[in-house]
Amino acid sequence: MKFELVPTQWFDANAIRLPAYKVGRVNYGNGRSYIRLNEDGTLENPFRLYTSLTTAISSCAPMERPLLEWYCKWGLAEAERLLKLSQHYGTLMHGEIGFYLTMNYYDFDTIQERVSAYLSANNYWQPETDKWADDLKYDVAAFIAFAQEHEVIPMGIEYVLLSQKGFGTLIDLVCKMKIKEKGFHGEVYKTGDNKGQPKETYKVIEKTAIINFKSGKHGFYRSNGIQIECERQLWEENFPDVKIDAAMNWAPKEWRTYPDWSLKDWTGEIEQSEVDAMLTLAEIRYASKAINKKYLRIEGQAFNTRPVNDCIIQQTAEEYCYKKYSDEMGSVVIASHDPEVNATIVE
Repeated sequence: MKFELVPTQWFDANAIRLPAYKVGRVNYGNGRSYIRLNEDGTLENPFRLYTSLTTAISSCAPMERPLLEWYCKWGLAEAERLLKLSQHYGTLMHGEIGFYLTMNYYDFDTIQERVSAYLSANNYWQPETDKWADDLKYDVAAFIAFAQEHEVIPMGIEYVLLSQKGFGTLIDLVCKMKIKEKGFHGEVYKTGDNKGQPKETYKVIEKTAIINFKSGKHGFYRSNGIQIECERQLWEENFPDVKIDAAMNWAPKEWRTYPDWSLKDWTGEIEQSEVDAMLTLAEIRYASKAINKKYLRIEGQAFNTRPVNDCIIQQTAEEYCYKKYSDEMGSVVIASHDPEVNATIVE
């Protein structure tokens, strides 16, 4: 197991506030869960694991057919390698987008330096990473064009929240943005056969939106819609006074002349019964087992006069977290919410 504190990367204190708790994350095996910390840094009592939203969805949602075909095309081992490659690139892209949103500035000429720094920090290199700098130029340019067109004003970036329904996640972006909507906005036909009748027109409306970024260019899956709908509900559970008008996915498109992107608003498309069923199934298949399961740790020093079994420890996540805190509370520092201090984005 591995434990880490997960702070919100950035937020506008004049627009929104932080929740009345802090969040830690426990990684184990192929899954991960969050834990809730009181404002003074002590663990929530009684102890509870909040399943990562992506883990919850993957544990019960069927694999989308295009993804299944992709696995069949490449084979399991190569597909897993390419998936990890995509995850790393997505994390890097998220970081570059976050930098632009907080600084209102972006330097395309130094992308290669930042790519190299990321790869070194993560000790990760693959043949495909050689072209990441060029890919990022196109993808970040697409986002900047999107943000400028829709006059995006960030309110929170990589905002981490927990739900009493038993899950937690990081919300990529909470923002104000302007959207051109087609509808009947009070105008009428002034002449002709329809004189006096309502006229359908476009109107620019400012909305509060949450946006989940995707780096893939294959379009969006229904599971993406379930994810963003859960994020919308998560936000409104924590901040009922800050209503979300739109819950969207954004992804760059392949382009060579003008920046282009995909934007999908899932508002109203995902039924509450589907969300509830997914969370119930995730609780049965994953969360209820994770809280009681014992995980193996090997630590300490072994000597010829000491049985090696003394270095082998089996603990539940609760035992691990309480021991970690009892050992380290004197020196643990809850990370600052200063965006310049917390530059790491966790996907």
